[in-house]
Order: sequence, then C-alpha cells, then structure tokens
Amino acid sequence: MKFLQNIFDFYIQSSIHVGLTVMTLATLSVMQFGFVPEPTLLLFIWLGTICGYNFVKYAGISNRHHLEITRNVLLIRIFTVCCFAGFLYFGRLLPTYIWYTTGVVGVMTALYTIPFFRQKNLRSFKGAKIFVIAAVWVGFTVVLPLQYHYMSFLSERVLLQSAEIFLFVMVLMLPFEIRDLKYDMPHLVTIPQLIGVQKTKWLGTALVGVIAVLIYLQKYVYAFYLPVNVGVLGLLLLVVWFSKEKQGRYYASFWVESIPIVWLVGYLFI
Repeated sequence: MKFLQNIFDFYIQSSIHVGLTVMTLATLSVMQFGFVPEPTLLLFIWLGTICGYNFVKYAGISNRHHLEITRNVLLIRIFTVCCFAGFLYFGRLLPTYIWYTTGVVGVMTALYTIPFFRQKNLRSFKGAKIFVIAAVWVGFTVVLPLQYHYMSFLSERVLLQSAEIFLFVMVLMLPFEIRDLKYDMPHLVTIPQLIGVQKTKWLGTALVGVIAVLIYLQKYVYAFYLPVNVGVLGLLLLVVWFSKEKQGRYYASFWVESIPIVWLVGYLFI
C-alpha cells in the first residue's frame, strides 16, 4: 500500500494530474467547436503544462506549501527535464505558428516566478495570482487548440469560450486559495484574504451563474450538452462550498482538479 501511495503522491506532486486537467479542457474546447482532437497537440499541451507547473512549484523560489509536502524534489526535476524533451519533440511536429501562443504563455509562466519589476514577479502583484493562472489556462486550453484549427481569437465564439474557461478556472482555483490562506503572504491579497472565506464562496457561486449564462449564449454547445454542463456546474458549486482552510490532502490537488476530467467523460458518453 505504501508503494501505491508513493506512486499516487508522485502523480500529484509531479503535476501529471494538473497536466491531464489542462489537456482535458483543451479537448473540450476542440470538441465544442466540432473539431477532432489532435493527439500530437494534446500531448504537447500536457507536457508543456507539466513543465510549467513544476518550474513554478520547484524552481526553489516558489511558495512553501509544495516544497514542504514534496518528498523527492530532485526526482521530480529530472522527470520535468524528460517532459521538456518530449514537449520539444512534439512541438517540432506542429505548425510554427503554434509557438507564438506557446511563447506568450511560457513568458507569463516564467514571469509568474521570476522577479522582473522591482524584485517582484507576477505572483507578487496584489490580487494578480488567480487572474494570471486563469489567463495562462485560457491560452493553453482555448487559444492554442483553436489556433491550430485556424479559428480567430477575436471571433465571438472563441471570445465566449475564453470567457467561460477563464471564469471556470477562477472558480476552480478558489478551493486552492482557501487552502493556501496559511501559506500566502498578506501582500498577495488573494480573494479569501481580501473578502474572507464565506464571501469567497458566495463569489464563486455568482461566477458559476455567469458561466451558466456564457454557456447558454453558446447555443450550439448548450442544447446538446445541457445535462452534462448543468451537472458540472453543480459539482463546481459543491467543491467551493465544501472548501475550508484545513482540507484533506488531496481535496484540491486531486478531486477539485478532476472536475474537467469528469466534464469530458460526460461529453464522451452523450
């Protein structure tokens, strides 16, 4: 059992799971627009997410929470180097223009950790943390996969999808923000720090309502996937309202991050 526990911990701590989550949202975006997911692109997104998250978490200057609970940072860093090699390999098989968006997302990820303005990184700016993460996710889960299929980022459909995923990721991040209250420095001004845990949950509820409106406006998505979308939004509300500062070890890092995977599974069984 301990061996299986160690494998599962590595799965979570090495960002394999969050990589699958991002890849899943990218797949959902492609499916909602009627395209067939491209495996090479999805592997590129998955490996890129693993590299980006591990850079942020284990570069040596990130938040204490990850460094405190991770047993073997060295092994994860070696694993990340291997993932980066795979990322470059699959990137070579994709059109050159894919790297433009990837470059923007990569720079945002790097600046999230590396100080660039008066010894501050993007994470250090008041209230910016959750918005930067949501923007990076939109880049990898909406803009990049739809760019591959020659969809303009400025089209109404893509803008609605981007807004939907942006808010979805914000709500998905709230359980993490509540969990990290005891780790985040006061100057970060995260949402729970600013308005408290209870009001954060009400804010999450309001955002879920806005997401529902955005889904409704995308009638080509709404009609066919209505039961799944309603179920996922209900699940999103539940994880927000059951969030607390003292969470189970895997509550946010596994169960909350599994919601997009549940979303995709629901789509596949319709």
